[in-house]
Amino acid sequence: MREPICISSQGMPACPSNASAAGIEDLESIELGAVSFFAIDMTDWQVGYSQIRHIRSSQLSSIYLKPVLFQGVSDNVPREILYAADGILKTGETDFTREYNNWSSRFEDINSRIDSLKEITEKGDSNITFKVLRFIYTRGSAFKPVQSSKNINGYIYPSLEPLFPKPDTGVLETLEYLSDQKLISGEYVSRLHNCTHCGCAFLNFYETCPDCSSSDLRTEELIHHFKCANIGEISDYKKGDALVCPKCDKVLRHIGVDYDKASIMYHCNNCQNVFQDPVVMTSCYNCWRQTPPENQVMRDISTYTITALGQNAAQHGMDSLLEVILEKKVHAIPFNVFKTFFSLELSRILRYKVSESCLVILRLDAINKIYSTLGKRSTEVFNELSDTFKENIRTSDIFSVKDENIFLIILTETPPDNAKIAVDRLENQILSLLNSNLKIDCSVARQVHPFAKGLDLEEAIEHFLKSYV
Repeated sequence: MREPICISSQGMPACPSNASAAGIEDLESIELGAVSFFAIDMTDWQVGYSQIRHIRSSQLSSIYLKPVLFQGVSDNVPREILYAADGILKTGETDFTREYNNWSSRFEDINSRIDSLKEITEKGDSNITFKVLRFIYTRGSAFKPVQSSKNINGYIYPSLEPLFPKPDTGVLETLEYLSDQKLISGEYVSRLHNCTHCGCAFLNFYETCPDCSSSDLRTEELIHHFKCANIGEISDYKKGDALVCPKCDKVLRHIGVDYDKASIMYHCNNCQNVFQDPVVMTSCYNCWRQTPPENQVMRDISTYTITALGQNAAQHGMDSLLEVILEKKVHAIPFNVFKTFFSLELSRILRYKVSESCLVILRLDAINKIYSTLGKRSTEVFNELSDTFKENIRTSDIFSVKDENIFLIILTETPPDNAKIAVDRLENQILSLLNSNLKIDCSVARQVHPFAKGLDLEEAIEHFLKSYV
């Protein structure tokens, strides 16, 4: 029988006899396969929410996918925080042990799905997009959006928010990307206008003068007198409390019988212009940018469920979109094949001693950021990034990708000085593309290793990663 774990915090009620207590920092030392769920005390809901974020930030699927319950919930917990958990534990039950057992039984399907997942890499799941897909798969239910004025997007997916390092960092974009790849399916809920600059859903729509662009306007209704066909502003018709036609002096008594309100006239208090068709503008409450509504981004908000293709990807691994594009454009080879080429090239260099080759290791820290911030546009960006690699890699060089953001190149017949020049040029073009052109904050870490006795590929990669933690 799996055992619940109470996450200890100040003021937390004692665990029942069928559960154990642990600190949030002790999770990786626990036998997680035997854990049914984590119970987090919400007496201080800010502390409680930071604990579920800590759990979801783990790269180990046995931790970040584990069901989480909130207990000790008070009335002041915000709705978007409350829905981040898989359920609420009613600590007032007379039989607290039975309540824990009931939840353990209800979570058995989720835990069985978690047990069926294989670890794709030794270090766990680092790709936030993949983590989201696996989370959706293990829950086996629809993920519904919740309206929230506290989130810049206007809608949130509460249980997915803790998976992301910071609020407002790409939940909607990640879901759109997964939907575009047919890994999840969306059912329409609502449509938003989002700021084209910052993505904020809170926009002010207002009318402006077509001449001076001022929003300082006043309006007057136009009155159409049926009998004499006169059309004029309502101020021209008013005489005391009555409406009298300025053309024929008839009193207008009944709207729809004597007259109707034909339209509205706008008066600009800034330039005195009078007009019927104002220019509609929008202003973002977050970045204050002003632009016509047609320039803003329209986004559909959906309820998402996983597809059969998504289930397979969650279980066996999701091919990196970037890797697929690099395979087509730059002929990137799988890492296992790259290791064979590395051994052959090292043996050739050491045996004949007539030339030099170099191993280049690069890491881009913006890959996950591209997925999470650009959504469907990721394909366009990765195509441009692949073109950059293609321009700088010769047909005689050997190229591979490891763990999505580690790039490996064997520069054949290239001494270290020339290799450094080539890597400098590649790095400058990558940074120019991402930082300058696309405004994506990115840094490049790199090392160049001459092929020499004692050079080991796995050790070189491990040393590289430790050097740039």
